[in-house]
Amino acid sequence: MKSVENMTREELMEVIRIKDSLIRELREEIEAYRQLVRELMENYGKKI
Repeated sequence: MKSVENMTREELMEVIRIKDSLIRELREEIEAYRQLVRELMENYGKKI
């Protein structure tokens, strides 16, 4: 793997695109888990 200092602009932009995509997916996954927790807590009579 190249160090950031040795990457071209295009390579850096691709790394940023990949990381942005991963962050977006993780945020969606976190929101899905939050929704699941809300539903489970409602089923057990607890509110958050």
